Amino acid sequence: MAFLDDDHAYVDQLVVEYYGDRLTGLAPARLAALHALFGEVMWHEGIEALTPQRLNTLLDFTEEELSHAA
Repeated sequence: MAFLDDDHAYVDQLVVEYYGDRLTGLAPARLAALHALFGEVMWHEGIEALTPQRLNTLLDFTEEELSHAA
């Protein structure tokens, strides 16, 4: 279980590092979705896949998905 906690903490740290001030003001649901997508990409495709363009795409995708869910 500690391994999973460490993985989540690592993803959380990287999300903050990669997105910085762009996280300010995001709704908790969108932030959680962003963390989940970021982690999926990182673990399945490698950290190299998290290019600036991909980061923007993930951010846009979470906004679109949550607006469709509402």
